[in-house]
Amino acid sequence: MKRVFFAGLLALFAVAPSQVPDTKRLNTIWGAVVNRLSRQTDAWFKVGDYPRSIQLLRFHFGLDPTDYEIGTNLGFMLENVEQYDQALAVYIQLRTTNPTEPDDAWPEAFFYFKKKAYAKIPPILEPTIKDHDPHANNYRTLAEAYEKMNMFGDSKRVWELYLSKHPEDLAGKAHLDRVLKKLKEGFSKK
Repeated sequence: MKRVFFAGLLALFAVAPSQVPDTKRLNTIWGAVVNRLSRQTDAWFKVGDYPRSIQLLRFHFGLDPTDYEIGTNLGFMLENVEQYDQALAVYIQLRTTNPTEPDDAWPEAFFYFKKKAYAKIPPILEPTIKDHDPHANNYRTLAEAYEKMNMFGDSKRVWELYLSKHPEDLAGKAHLDRVLKKLKEGFSKK
């Protein structure tokens, strides 16, 4: 593994200083390096060598902190070994490194959702739904967090916004109906 990786890096930088690097060649070499990192991470994961998988994912995420898949894989692995503070740090880094990518906020928000820290979710996910049409999970997690906090008016608003963009989502309609029923029964704080 080390030899292949370092050979790839050596080839990547094996351009004379006076030459302009061949972008296609560099992209091909970099693609091979990334592919090898991913395959080795998977191999270690499959045999249960989580510390090595995590170590390689950390290295890979350090090379590209904008990569959603690498960041979420690293966070997931850290959660698997109960390193929750480190997983959260990865999710925060993913979101803050990519502030214009609305889906990069969801892993952090979902982390809080699993920890029942619902009040932390709206400041993270509200901006993602204002100017974007992010993945449905952003809407769902935000609306359900509001519902868990008995903020049914806000939950209703988020479900209605989501359904205005995705009217075919029957599960979303069922969630909205449940929230409307709670609003009708007078359970809301807002």
